[in-house]
Amino acid sequence: MPSERDLGIVGYYTPPSVQKIWDRLAHDGQKLFGNYGAFGIGAFNGQGTNRTEQNRGLMKVAFATWPFELDGLGSAFAGQVFEIGGSAMMNEVQPELRSGTISAVAYDDDRVGIHAMLYPQPFGIQAEWNWGKGPEYDRVAQSILTRNLNGGYVQMMYRAPTDSLGVLIPYARWQYYRGGWKAGTNAPRLATDELELGIEWQPWKVLEFTLAFARTRRAEADERRTGRARGNLVRTQVQWNY
Repeated sequence: MPSERDLGIVGYYTPPSVQKIWDRLAHDGQKLFGNYGAFGIGAFNGQGTNRTEQNRGLMKVAFATWPFELDGLGSAFAGQVFEIGGSAMMNEVQPELRSGTISAVAYDDDRVGIHAMLYPQPFGIQAEWNWGKGPEYDRVAQSILTRNLNGGYVQMMYRAPTDSLGVLIPYARWQYYRGGWKAGTNAPRLATDELELGIEWQPWKVLEFTLAFARTRRAEADERRTGRARGNLVRTQVQWNY
């Protein structure tokens, strides 16, 4: 993890009832978060790639998620699953400075987050948001301070299996972030607003094609610049699953 922890130990646990739901979703071709357990807890150490540890603090993390089968709500929800959960992190981080050295000050780097997903059968929606505080360069104070941050995304999609073309998944995603970028030199402040429209095509289970268009507005402010930019982006992707 850039400018962050690189040694750690994490424990995961998934009750059999939850694993059964996830196995059914995977068999149906749904995309899961990746099986990192219904519950997880861990601790990390280190200062990032090829850097000596700077403090004795540990980054503590915890995570929980739970899927609910919606069959009991009526035939309109037959087979659908709604998943919701949360996460938390407590940490101290020392960003890299413009001089190439590491800050002597350890800044609070704490987060809480929530996530939710209605698996697309055929309509779906997923969202994730986090709030917290972390290091951020303050242009008025001309120094790095601990500041509040928040950001996340909301995505809607429609999963349409076909007999001849495979699976088509059109989607729309909105992303937002306001806060410092702790992995960047001098922890610049980021402001991101982005809307992306796209479609994913799975002609076979192992092969995916994605075509997307994004309209984005971003700013990266530090002691040298405000870094404001607007732009349009076309993205293509081919993915082989194995």
